[in-house]
Amino acid sequence: MEWFAEHQWQLLFLCAYLGLLSYHCWIANRGTHNIADYLIAGRGLGGWVVALSSYATFVSTNTFIGQAGKSWDVGIIWYCKAFVFGMLCYLSWYVVAPRFVEQTRRYNSLTVADFLGHRFNSPTVRRITSVVIVVASVLYLVAVYKGSAVALQAFLGLDYRPAVIVIFVVVTAYTLAGGFRSVVMTDAVQGLLMFAGAVALISVVVKQGGGLSQILETLHTQDPELISWQGKLPLLSILGLAFAGGVKLLVEPRQLSRLYGLRDDQALRTARLVAPILIIVTYLCVLPIGALAHALIPPFAIDDSDKVIPYLLGTAQILGPVFSSFFLLVLLSAAMSSLDSVLLVAGSTISRDLFSQSNHETNSIRMTRIWLFVVSLASMALALNPIGDIVEVTAFSGSMYAACFLPTLAFGLYWTKGTEAGAISCLATGSLVAIGWYSARKAGWTDWHEVYPSVTLALIAFVMVSLSTNKRP
Repeated sequence: MEWFAEHQWQLLFLCAYLGLLSYHCWIANRGTHNIADYLIAGRGLGGWVVALSSYATFVSTNTFIGQAGKSWDVGIIWYCKAFVFGMLCYLSWYVVAPRFVEQTRRYNSLTVADFLGHRFNSPTVRRITSVVIVVASVLYLVAVYKGSAVALQAFLGLDYRPAVIVIFVVVTAYTLAGGFRSVVMTDAVQGLLMFAGAVALISVVVKQGGGLSQILETLHTQDPELISWQGKLPLLSILGLAFAGGVKLLVEPRQLSRLYGLRDDQALRTARLVAPILIIVTYLCVLPIGALAHALIPPFAIDDSDKVIPYLLGTAQILGPVFSSFFLLVLLSAAMSSLDSVLLVAGSTISRDLFSQSNHETNSIRMTRIWLFVVSLASMALALNPIGDIVEVTAFSGSMYAACFLPTLAFGLYWTKGTEAGAISCLATGSLVAIGWYSARKAGWTDWHEVYPSVTLALIAFVMVSLSTNKRP
């Protein structure tokens, strides 16, 4: 009884959230009649809903726990990432999205692997793409399961492993039941809450610290590097992490899947106005919070930067007991908004692209659900003993996406000389260099982030092999 009394607000908010999920699943199931309904809501969504869903999917726990907390270690210079994200967000919506939407409708494709298979007229490209997506998705899922469990620990006081299992059960169940429409509807609500939460969190941190000038003075006294342009991490590494994380806006399947759901060109025009504003403002608010939190948190209270935000909201309760509980629910739901999207992408990719499939609609939905469950279970099992912090792991998965899909997908939308052989060489080079360079960096052999060599070499391979095998005049 004491535990229930201590967590009464958390349980109230959690019950309301689970009720919202159940309602969205019910609505989505009523509108699901075929595999296109289950995977892309029948291409019938409006611009505001898609923009909020895209925003919520990208921002997620990685932003509120990983990205915001990382500046605890790095310092104010971590703020530079916001400008990289802003630039990539603009390119995503104004350069990639219009051409991608047009071509997916022409090919009648439902997945990114399906799209690239049509683009290069190659089943081999389609299957290799699906392997890259599954590997990168599992890596990302492990990181987000960790972030979700950290949020639930602070929310309900559970141990880490039971928290991972609870997250697995909830997010897998409602993704299986509702599909894309349920995911997007829930994301839209979560997006509004996350945007309001980002603005509120930075405002309260600054106020609790006695104002920005007072906080900066405190940080300078504690450690001058926290407010130095040199910082505690080389700028080139920070920009590499920013690019590896932000490039997902251009090429990551869970982001591109939102474009599949757009109803028409007017919906696209609305979404590309709304989504960049939401993302840029959010990152301007959250990226410096970890560094500023040095003025509020005892120096030795944090041993992992991923715990900074849960500490502020749980232990310190800087928003007060009620609003801190509510915001911790926002973090939890933000994690789920990424988990459900990635699970849906991975399940559909394995079901439709990696293996030969029946064209029967009911069987397609059933197989997608089976593989979705398998991927979620495997990722949850790995997350019970996660390796690396959230930012590192998600940036590595972003590096794989960047190396494999920036040349073939983003660049390939406009450069028409790409060939099947060029695409295969790009996918192989990009994934192998990303994995090899990441391993070398973790072993201390280099400080360069893997996104630089992997994207460069993959692009060179794509262009050179395509030119040498292109038989058109």
